[in-house]
Amino acid sequence: MDSAVPKGRRGLVLFNACVITFMATLDGSIVNIALPTIAKALGAGVSAVQWVVTSYLLCVSATLLVWGRLSDIYGRKRLFAAGLLTFTVGSLLCGLSGSLSALVASRVLQGLGAAMAMALVQGIVTSTFPPEERGKALGFIGSVVAIGSLVGPSLGGLLVAIAGWRSIFFINVPIGLGGVALTFAVMPESRHSGVAGRDTAFNWSGSALFVLSIAALFVAMLAFQDGLVAASPALGIAAIAFVLFFAFLRAERRPSPLVDRSLFQSRVFTMGVIDSCLSYVAMFSYTFFMPFYLQGVRGMSVLGAGALMSVYPLVTGVLAPLAGSLSDRITYRPLTIAGLLCNASGLALLATLGPGTPLYAIGAVVVLLGAGGAMFQSPNNSSVMGSVPRDRLGIAGSLNAFFRNLGMVTGTTLSVSLFSLVTKARMDSVSSGALDGAVFLGGFRVVVLAASGFALLAMIGEVFGKRRGEAGDLAAVR
Repeated sequence: MDSAVPKGRRGLVLFNACVITFMATLDGSIVNIALPTIAKALGAGVSAVQWVVTSYLLCVSATLLVWGRLSDIYGRKRLFAAGLLTFTVGSLLCGLSGSLSALVASRVLQGLGAAMAMALVQGIVTSTFPPEERGKALGFIGSVVAIGSLVGPSLGGLLVAIAGWRSIFFINVPIGLGGVALTFAVMPESRHSGVAGRDTAFNWSGSALFVLSIAALFVAMLAFQDGLVAASPALGIAAIAFVLFFAFLRAERRPSPLVDRSLFQSRVFTMGVIDSCLSYVAMFSYTFFMPFYLQGVRGMSVLGAGALMSVYPLVTGVLAPLAGSLSDRITYRPLTIAGLLCNASGLALLATLGPGTPLYAIGAVVVLLGAGGAMFQSPNNSSVMGSVPRDRLGIAGSLNAFFRNLGMVTGTTLSVSLFSLVTKARMDSVSSGALDGAVFLGGFRVVVLAASGFALLAMIGEVFGKRRGEAGDLAAVR
């Protein structure tokens, strides 16, 4: 823990971490509902305006590890404040944008700021709170992520209706400035560069190769997912990404690598980030296709489908701190295993849904999925962040966040590809309602069963992957 931070001050640090987490999560979802309005206002096409969302996610994912490594060298406090300020300036420029190109460029700046702050949140919370309070604190971060996802579409729709699309960006400005001030006032410094023998150099060439490889991979997946490119060009871009990533791995053999390979000597850390990625692959397959089932097959309104889908983040938001607090009292593995079992079971149950399935039965499955997410994520994050040295919390937290984002994008891309393969239909026929309900259900069942398989694979990782050498890892966690 950073220099025995007083209890009252710890609460303010957590509050500040929750603020940026909420803002960054909110901005990942609040824009979607405003895209038609933005396209009309700026005279842009539907395909082009998708880059308002894609550019943000792309920038966050590609630069997370860079900011994590830099924070371990130069300190988390200043970089966190710089991230908040960059995010705030980017939000202001988004609101002032008069063209689509200016808006996308501003979203890139906003994404850079979000990545700088998001990469450090888990490290800041872990270093601020003692082990017996860490799970509960990280649980609050999980709740904020869920709440940000929950209120994004509804808050975005309300702001657009009342004050226009620019207001969804302007609202970040006063909150961001307040966060910068609070950072300098309450957050302890964590600079370790003066430690004898510590590697304080930064591998710029390796970092550039990593950013380019991840950017190319995410461009391929997101462009294919959004229907902007066909499978062949997407595979070509992905091939370029893998070549760049291979070059990055070679560059990592040099002194001062971007990623400290010793982190992966911990079974708790390695299996924790892998299982987190697998769990997000599973759950984002569900979140992508479930609205199409509710509206296209069940005939629900947009409002009704949104309300039912909101049960998942609502349950997760309520239970995440409780699960984190429980992991502080016992150990994390019973909770993570039970959570993934709930997810696997819930996803398998989705395969039984049909046109006449009662809403209460659908709601019960969604509750089960939300409870599973809460039981897995908070205890898993606590175990991952507690298994690494204090001076590597920045890169560890950014790796955890990167694997989470990788799971999100991979989950939607894989589910779209699998659905198209099974049904021989393009996603535009699904979104337009032209696809026959029976055909949709056939593809939907294959997708959710595959997602259940990913959740089961993550559960197997929790049961067996962490067993060997766990005693040493748990000493670090505790």
